[in-house]
Amino acid sequence: MGARMNKEKIILDKITKWLKEEVTDNQDIVDAYDNGDKAITTSGDDDILYSRYECSKGLLNQIDKWGQEWID
Repeated sequence: MGARMNKEKIILDKITKWLKEEVTDNQDIVDAYDNGDKAITTSGDDDILYSRYECSKGLLNQIDKWGQEWID
């Protein structure tokens, strides 16, 4: 693996880690929102955080999909 590929792997690993943290950090807001419970945040940012969760989850799924293309 060349230096460029190694750098790209490190960056992808950091992105993946950050996306997983977004999913974990916002899970309680998503659960409450999906259950029709009251807002979790006092700032009214639940919709924004829900969207961040959805985007992060979608990107993680897409990264997994692209990774499988290399394996298959």
